Amino acid sequence: MPLIRRPPNTVPHPNAALRPDASSRPAPAPRMSRAATAWLTAVGIVLIALNLRLGISSTSALLEQLRAQLGFGPFVASLVPTLPTLCFAAVGATSAMLARRVGTERAVLLALAVLSVGLAVRAVPGTGALLAGTLLGAAGLALCNVLLPAVVKAHFPDRVALLTGVYTTTMALGSAVAAAAAVPVADLAGNPSLGLAAWALPAVLALVVWGLRPGSWRSAAWRADGGTVSAWSAGRTRFGLLVTAFFALQSLNSYAVIGWLPTVLSDHGMSSDRAGVMLGLALIVGVPSTFALMPLTRTAARLRLAFVMVGAALMAGCLGLLCAPLALPVLWAVLTGFGLGAFPLVLAIIGASGRSAQETAALSTFSQSTGYLLASVGPLGIGLLRSATGGWALPLAVLLALAALQLFVGLRLTRTAPQDR
Repeated sequence: MPLIRRPPNTVPHPNAALRPDASSRPAPAPRMSRAATAWLTAVGIVLIALNLRLGISSTSALLEQLRAQLGFGPFVASLVPTLPTLCFAAVGATSAMLARRVGTERAVLLALAVLSVGLAVRAVPGTGALLAGTLLGAAGLALCNVLLPAVVKAHFPDRVALLTGVYTTTMALGSAVAAAAAVPVADLAGNPSLGLAAWALPAVLALVVWGLRPGSWRSAAWRADGGTVSAWSAGRTRFGLLVTAFFALQSLNSYAVIGWLPTVLSDHGMSSDRAGVMLGLALIVGVPSTFALMPLTRTAARLRLAFVMVGAALMAGCLGLLCAPLALPVLWAVLTGFGLGAFPLVLAIIGASGRSAQETAALSTFSQSTGYLLASVGPLGIGLLRSATGGWALPLAVLLALAALQLFVGLRLTRTAPQDR
C-alpha cells in the first residue's frame, strides 16, 4: 500500500469561514520544498552509509597496536571484531519495533547519536572503554543497518536499486578509507585510542545533516502503510529463510576477512601499515564492483551470474591467502574484496522485496538480526581457531568452505526469488 501523505494545504477549505479559530490561527511557517527535502534525505542516506563501516574497519587495522597499548589477551582480541556482529543481531532485532514507536526518521536520528557517542568513548585508553565504545557504536550501526533499506523504500520507491548501489558503494569507500588511513590517523593523534575516536567526526556530521531534515523530528509516515507486519512472518517463508541464510554467510565471511586480513598478512611478515593498506585495497574494490554488480539484480538469471562471480572471487582469494599469502597479496586482496560484493546484492534483494516500507523493514529486521547472530561466530571462531592451532591454515580452509556454501545458497535463492527486480 502506498504511503499516505497529506498534500500541502494550498487551497482554502470550503468551510474555513465557519471555523471559529480560522481567522485567529497564525500563518504556517515556511517549509522546506519537497525537492530540497528529497536532496537532503539523499545526502543524509549517503552520509549514514559512509559511517556504517568506518568504526569497524579502523578497529581492525589498529587491532595489533591496541593490543600492544592496552595489553589485552587473545580472547579480547577475538572479541573486539565479534562485538559488532553480536550487537547487530541483538539491537537489530528491535529496529522495527523502535521505528513503530518513535518513527523511522527519529529512530535513525537516535541511532546516529548513539553511534557518535560510542565512537567518542573509545578515546579513553582502556580495554573497558574500547569494549564499551565498540558495543555502543555498534548499537547505533545496527539500527542504521536495518532501517536504511526501509528509508530508501519510503522516500525513493522508484529508485531502490540506484540508491542501494550508491549507499553500498559509499559504505565500501568509507570502509576502505578508514582501513588504509587508520594507522596514519592514529600516529597523528598520538595513540591508537585517540585514532579510533577521530572516526566519530563523520558520525557527528551525519547526525547534523539528518537532524536538519524536517521529518527527522516527527513520526515517520510509514506507520500508515496498514497493519503491523512482524519480522517473524516476513522471515519464516522460504524466500525469507534463504535471504537470511545468504545474509548470514556473507556477513560471516565479510567480518572474518575485515577483522583478520591485516593480522593474517602481519603474521606472515608484512608490516602493519602495509597490511592495513591491503585491507583498504580489498574494501575499495567494492566501489567499482558494486556499480558492476547492481545491474545484475534485475533478473534471476543475471543475479545467478552475480552470485557465481562474487562466490568464485571469494574462494580464489581465500585459497591464495591459504597457499601463498605473500606471493601475490594485491591479487588476493582484490579477489577477496570483489567477493565481498555479495553484501550489496542481498541488500538490493531486501530493498526490492515487500509491497511497502513496513514489509521491507520487517524482512530487513529478520534477515539482518538473525543473519548477524549466526555470523557472530565468524570473527570469534576464526580468532580462536588461530589461537588453538597456532596458524592460519585451518581458519582459512574454513573460510574457503563457507564461501562455497554461500555460493550454493545464492544459487538456491535465485530459484526462489521473483523473476524480475
